Amino acid sequence: MNFSKKNKWFVLSILGILIFSSGLCIFGEALTLKNRGEAWFLFGTIALILINAGICLMIGANIKK
Repeated sequence: MNFSKKNKWFVLSILGILIFSSGLCIFGEALTLKNRGEAWFLFGTIALILINAGICLMIGANIKK
């Protein structure tokens, strides 16, 4: 499958937005768990990874554009 430059930019942008949004949702769950006094560290770590990966993809897509 051969993507043009515009298609790569579009796919990376959408993927970055989805991953970033997923990270924010998991971050909210980690905050809820922390407030309840339950184990939250794993969710917080996963959220941090997803948020940073999403931002990196969005920035990378903008550079490729």
